[in-house]
Amino acid sequence: LDHTATEGLPDKSLDSAAINRLKTHRWPGNVRELENLVKRLVALYADPVIGVDVVEMELAGSTDSSLASNHDNESATLGGTIERHLQDYFDGHNGDLPPRGLYDRVLRELERPLISLTLSATRGNQVKAAEILGLNRNTLRKKIKDLGINIIRGTK
Repeated sequence: LDHTATEGLPDKSLDSAAINRLKTHRWPGNVRELENLVKRLVALYADPVIGVDVVEMELAGSTDSSLASNHDNESATLGGTIERHLQDYFDGHNGDLPPRGLYDRVLRELERPLISLTLSATRGNQVKAAEILGLNRNTLRKKIKDLGINIIRGTK
């Protein structure tokens, strides 16, 4: 988790049950698979402490996506993950409607890890990141500033 903080991702922690679950998981992809899972947990989940239930859900999802043979299945997995989170959010309001501004809130929560992970993948190269994201370079720079994303150049 310390490594993800140096990549501009939010500061998070795992509860002891989640750590124990990660220790008992068989990692066919070795360290890279573990690193990818941790980045996904930090980027996709809003809670500051990630529990074993979230880890279990992601491990089940990563097993499914590792069996997927094309990008369509991987995209469906991302969409399914987002849908589950949104459903949990609505369910958490016990039949009431959530407060106004949900669309902007969801976009903000998605945008920060999306940009952070893309910058990490491009080793801080904003021109490449803008191309991957389909954004104008100046738009990306404004979003980086507005979202308070730290750019770590040359690391991956």
